[in-house]
Amino acid sequence: MGISKKFAFELRSALQTQNHLINRLTSDLDRAESQLSSVYEQAADLIELQMMMAELEANQHLLETEDFDDFDPSEIDEIYARHQQSISNQLPTLPDDNWKSFVSSCVAYDAQHGLDPLLPYETFLTKTDREQLNSESYDAQYRWDKWDYIFVGASGVLAALTDYMLVGIPKTMKSVLGSSLYEAQEGSPLTAWVRSLINSDNDNWFGTWATSLEQSCRVPYDSTRIFNGESMERIAGMFPRSHRLQSLGHDPILGFIFGVLDIMKGTLTGFSYDTLTRTHEVFSGAVSTTYEPVGFITALLKQIGHLISDIGTSQGLPPPFFTIFQEINIGSFGAKGTPIGGVARWMYLNGYDLRHFLASGVTPGVIEIILRAYLMIRHYKEHGETKFALASNPKYRSMFLTAHGIAAAANAGKVALYQGNPLAINYAEWMAFFRYLVPHMKYWLFDKSRLRLEHMESINEQGWNDIERQSSELMRLVASESFQTVELGQRGD
Repeated sequence: MGISKKFAFELRSALQTQNHLINRLTSDLDRAESQLSSVYEQAADLIELQMMMAELEANQHLLETEDFDDFDPSEIDEIYARHQQSISNQLPTLPDDNWKSFVSSCVAYDAQHGLDPLLPYETFLTKTDREQLNSESYDAQYRWDKWDYIFVGASGVLAALTDYMLVGIPKTMKSVLGSSLYEAQEGSPLTAWVRSLINSDNDNWFGTWATSLEQSCRVPYDSTRIFNGESMERIAGMFPRSHRLQSLGHDPILGFIFGVLDIMKGTLTGFSYDTLTRTHEVFSGAVSTTYEPVGFITALLKQIGHLISDIGTSQGLPPPFFTIFQEINIGSFGAKGTPIGGVARWMYLNGYDLRHFLASGVTPGVIEIILRAYLMIRHYKEHGETKFALASNPKYRSMFLTAHGIAAAANAGKVALYQGNPLAINYAEWMAFFRYLVPHMKYWLFDKSRLRLEHMESINEQGWNDIERQSSELMRLVASESFQTVELGQRGD
């Protein structure tokens, strides 16, 4: 249940007054001691008087009536009254007859001493209390220190350097029909090395394996024609170099859905391409009227084998999910106003295949290796052999997001340095960036407030548990020292 604004103001005034009184007594102990010296002297006199009274009581049988001629009993009461008045004079108090009069006195006290009754409650805390609250706050556990900044920055910069120096573009650009666009831009040495390893023309185990799989794992979506109801017709814009991009079955990820279904049914699902408008359209159709359907396991095995056989061909497979960019027929890039789908097609035809995607993965890989190693070592040093939960930790996610953000921003600069060549886009790095951006946006929009409340509730619950435990311990000690032990079945004296 919340409290009213009026009560909050009254409580703030009362706390401000009491805080000021306590500070007055504790700010200067020497001055307080001198002010209370007379009180201490009176207390000593009272103790001496009590000792004398005890001695008199012990020797009262020796006293005679004449010994009390000059004794005035009222002087004892006067001594106690003067002592109490001295304490009242040195220690200011506020009336506490009722809450209303107490608040009025506090407001008057604040005005007399120039205190602001609207100061936040945090000002009433001691330095130790503030440090404890800051250390237990929700944000404190996810706050970065200098080493976090150093490793995030270093990993992001190193990833950017690998993107520019090793990844580059898929292959060296050549002039097309006399055009000097992107001419003389050197291809990636890393991509060239990956291509030399994954090549179906090699006279090694991989080349032999890929050739055998090509013969045994033939698929219907390798066709460039579909049955339109009366005859076979060629798919617009599809030819041997582009058919792997235009058919969804050749996608390394989506192919395990659309490719398997096409193999089971004998169909081809993909995109046609209009060379005049440079736009794509989705289509699906049968490639033969005599195709015999196959089961799911057979279709799955053929899908795996066919992808392996195509990965090392001269054109190669498209990168994961790259085929669906053909669905985006918006945007206008270049002198011809090519939409996004047309740009993706141009990139694939100019060497942007799965092998270049694997080579470009070194950029996000640098960040993942450096930051994961740093966080695991630090976690082990600070917490020992406890569970290392990276995905659910907002601090760790924000560190990876920032490092990948540095690398992604550097990649945008790289594209500019390559005169806007879309082949300079590091598709793997941008996928990694959005991989951390989406869940972190969900955290900021939906989860942060809930987790903050849960953290506060856990602290409060722990505090109440400590109070309950301490209270139980106190009661046990009091009972053991003050209460008489009673044995059941025994009659007391």
